[in-house]
Amino acid sequence: MNTAALVYQDHLSKIIAALAGFVVVALFLYGFFLLEAVMHTAARADAEVEILATNARLSILESQYLSLTRTMTPGRAQELGFVPPDAVTTVFATDAARSLSLSGQY
Repeated sequence: MNTAALVYQDHLSKIIAALAGFVVVALFLYGFFLLEAVMHTAARADAEVEILATNARLSILESQYLSLTRTMTPGRAQELGFVPPDAVTTVFATDAARSLSLSGQY
């Protein structure tokens, strides 16, 4: 009986050390993942603000584009140096093939 008690006490100190190490690692990982969650939440908030700003800039550019397309006429295009094309070829995509094809002479 004395031998079994001595072996048990030797293992007990190793088990306690292993459990203490496990607790330290678990606490470190808990803190790390908690910090990561907070950082991701802050990044999401920053991304949302950036998305709103980008949408506002895009809206301004779209309205400018639409106002400029209303002022474009064939006469204005010639003033800017555009010339009419010699031949026009229409390209379209079919639903079945989902590929582009020419509708004209090859």
